Amino acid sequence: MSVKIAVTGNASIDEYYRVDRIPGPDEAQEVKETFWKYGGAATNVAVAAAKLGAYTRFIGLVGTDRYGDMILGELSSRGVDTGFVKKLDRPSGRVIIILDGEGRRAMLAIRGANSMLVPGAFKPERVLEGVSHVHFSSTKPGYTAWLSRKAKELGKTVSYDPGMAVAYRGVGYVGEALGYVDLLFVNEKEYEALGGESLLEHYNGLLVVKLGEKGSYIPSMGVKAHGFKVEARDTTGAGDAFDAAFIVCWKKIGAGEECLVFANAVGALKVTRVGAHESPSLEEVRKFLSERGYRSPL
Repeated sequence: MSVKIAVTGNASIDEYYRVDRIPGPDEAQEVKETFWKYGGAATNVAVAAAKLGAYTRFIGLVGTDRYGDMILGELSSRGVDTGFVKKLDRPSGRVIIILDGEGRRAMLAIRGANSMLVPGAFKPERVLEGVSHVHFSSTKPGYTAWLSRKAKELGKTVSYDPGMAVAYRGVGYVGEALGYVDLLFVNEKEYEALGGESLLEHYNGLLVVKLGEKGSYIPSMGVKAHGFKVEARDTTGAGDAFDAAFIVCWKKIGAGEECLVFANAVGALKVTRVGAHESPSLEEVRKFLSERGYRSPL
């Protein structure tokens, strides 16, 4: 039976401008190259889950401009249900990224429609109908606490990946939201920002710590899975692909080392490909694990 999940968070277009040097005040630089990609951690999770065979619904906000249409078209083409996305009479989210010759960057974020992702943005009974799980990706604690509380009242399980922008403000900032979260994802830096080992004094759910190429572990269970060595081409979205894989596995067989291995494999395959939405299919993950002596749990 297919896992049915909803993913909520920001959706945006990332516009890149490559220059020799990031200009200072009153300075100008010639743009050497420009390109764009789809952005927003939540869209990465939604696409990755859909490619693993889960029914995936995106709950978010876009503008009535062409960027909003582009985002919806991309998600639909990847198998994500966009029927619960709201269009608002304001710009879609965009991030302008200036890259220099040494890989450093300066960013300008136009939150646009994403700024309205606040309590009351949706009717919970409608957007959560028919799914068994809700994932929050880099969402602010107020919105997360509001919708996750509604989700729990409706009998859904909940997961949250707060991202560094939220985690750096400390565990007190996310405290209310954590009370409704069954599954919490953090990377090493976010784990430390939220208090490290002391985080478990404030959070009673299942904590999964992502270590990148070193693997992942579940502190409360004392379970760790090593990562896979691959030739990395683009790490963008790898952590989001991991989240999607672990959620799908967890909903099917429960927490444990097998789900860590599965999620590590999905993350590893993602970094071998350029583009945040280029996560693997379930068949590709099965083949990858089999070639390395593992049996896929799904």
